[in-house]
Amino acid sequence: MINSSNTVCITGASRGIGCTIAHAFSAMGFPLILTARSIDHLSKVKEECLKAGSPKVELIEVDFLADNPLRELAQLQTKPSILINNAGDFLFKDLQDSTDQDYLHQFYINALGTIRVTDHLLPVLCKQKQALIVNICSKASVVGYADASAYSVSKHALYGYGKALRAHLLQFAPHVACTNILLGQTFSSSWDGLDVNHELLIDPVDVAKVIMGLTSFGTRTVVEEITIMPSKGELPR
Repeated sequence: MINSSNTVCITGASRGIGCTIAHAFSAMGFPLILTARSIDHLSKVKEECLKAGSPKVELIEVDFLADNPLRELAQLQTKPSILINNAGDFLFKDLQDSTDQDYLHQFYINALGTIRVTDHLLPVLCKQKQALIVNICSKASVVGYADASAYSVSKHALYGYGKALRAHLLQFAPHVACTNILLGQTFSSSWDGLDVNHELLIDPVDVAKVIMGLTSFGTRTVVEEITIMPSKGELPR
């Protein structure tokens, strides 16, 4: 079991699902490391988390499109036991209109960014008595969407990496759990400006509850994959 004496690192924590996850761990007294493309976007979240009960909140700028995206992360002093790979970007664009740049942009943010952060922190996580890695994948990781082809491809890649990582940890560090969460349509900033009934979308608070539950398992158990969907099914595309 991972308790509140352990630090949680959450990528893409400045808004949406990542911010909600940060609030949930704060309420349980966990110290946090929060990353986003801009520190400025995280300052409000830090204040909220400290008020909610987190004893310490460290902010790190991580821009997956930068020349040296892990520059700030390399200076990290705190040793996390939980890594939640939440940072991502959604591109709503038909396959026939998608360009090479669209695919590269989505891949760099949704797949390679997570791979880089995980590889960087993996030696630290493996040194903990127990650790947890959560990859926020998507239903698009296993179902291709023609109207979001570049996104689907990048999330397929992230899902594959999570499965490969699990196989690696099984052999070399079984005390480090790795869980892929296949997430259906969830209320977040991605829906801003769209005429959508938010009550038909997954509540991000429920996503945070599921992740919190993963910390309660001992080292003898790992949840390799979870699918979370809206109770009334996906909205028409």
